[in-house]
Order: sequence, then structure tokens, then C-alpha cells
Amino acid sequence: MSEMLGNHYFQLRKYMLAEQTYESLSSQELSNLKIQKKMIICYTQTKKLQKAFNLFTQMIENDIETFINSNLNADDCPCNELIFRIESGEIKYENDLQTFTVLGILWMFCNYKTSLNYFKMAKNESPANKLIENTLALIEKYSNQISLKSN
Repeated sequence: MSEMLGNHYFQLRKYMLAEQTYESLSSQELSNLKIQKKMIICYTQTKKLQKAFNLFTQMIENDIETFINSNLNADDCPCNELIFRIESGEIKYENDLQTFTVLGILWMFCNYKTSLNYFKMAKNESPANKLIENTLALIEKYSNQISLKSN
């Protein structure tokens, strides 16, 4: 029941209500990758960026293709709209580091190469940030594997 309510709020783009509903789910329900991806999006929109980034990094460490193979239509993913609103300046974050990190996360749903570029920009803003460094390494490793397969 709560998952359905969370999904309803998510579809209405009521991210705070969706986030609160998802967070009330059992740990078994929270292990659902689709819910985790929606929670990441919610966190980016409710400005809980550390939570978003931690969950995102955990997911790509476990299986980066969870994002690469996202079905944006089936998952009702608002990433394209959110990316446009952030890149146009309609949605603002405190600083470039936060903006680049959120864009890196959201682009991962659509295009890992663009995501990689945004994480590189985030790294330039915070060179000593180990989480960004780790994320970059994971995406670059995946990118290199794809390059090797296509050769």
C-alpha cells in the first residue's frame, strides 16, 4: 500500500511526500531497485544531496547497469525535465559542486557519458572529495569496458 502511495506522489512530482512515504517502507521493500532510484530523484529535489549521493554510489558500486539500462518511460523518470530545469537555472542549488553532482546523478539515468562529464566538473570543484573520486572511477571503469567491447 505505501509503495503505491509513494509511486502516486512520485507521478504527481510531489517529491517530499514520495520521499517520506518511501522512507516508511520496510527494509525488504526498500531493497527494490526501482524504489531506490526514485528515492535518489526525490532526495535530489528535496535538497538531501548527501543521501542521494550515498544511495547513488552504493547502487552503482553494486550494479552500474541498473542506471544504464533504466527504462525512463516505464519508470516514469522525470530526469529529462529535471535536467532541463537545472541546466536552465530554474532549479538552483547552493553552489556549482551541488549542481554538478545532482546533474551527474540525473544524467546517469539517461547518458553515462554526460554523467561522467558532470562528475568531472564536480571533481574540479572539490578535488579532495573521495566520494566523487570513487564515483568517477566506477563510471570510467564502465566506460572503458564498453569501449573494449566495441573494439
